[in-house]
Amino acid sequence: MKDLKFDTKAIREGYRTTQEQEHSEAIFLTSSFVFDSAEQAASRFSKEEPGNIYARFTNPTVDAFEKKLAALEGAQACVATSSGMAAIFASIMALVESSNRVIILLLRVICLALLLSY
Repeated sequence: MKDLKFDTKAIREGYRTTQEQEHSEAIFLTSSFVFDSAEQAASRFSKEEPGNIYARFTNPTVDAFEKKLAALEGAQACVATSSGMAAIFASIMALVESSNRVIILLLRVICLALLLSY
């Protein structure tokens, strides 16, 4: 779908039908998913087998959103977070290593909070 225009990508990218063959993206309002066996659950939780396990970790609705946003931005991938603070934390963790130290001045945090409140 790389040759499609922005509006078409906004509607069609990241979309995959389920076995129900719906025309638009399904919204999965569940917190957990069913496993065929305890072994399958163990293998999914250990990341040996792909598949949904728990909505906070994997969710088809979020997956479709990430693929759509990546396509619209022309990116290879996208990571959606549940809050702005989670996004900030993920950004910082992507930039620092285990031996690094992060120093945040309280004044800067207050200024950032004031800036974002407007």
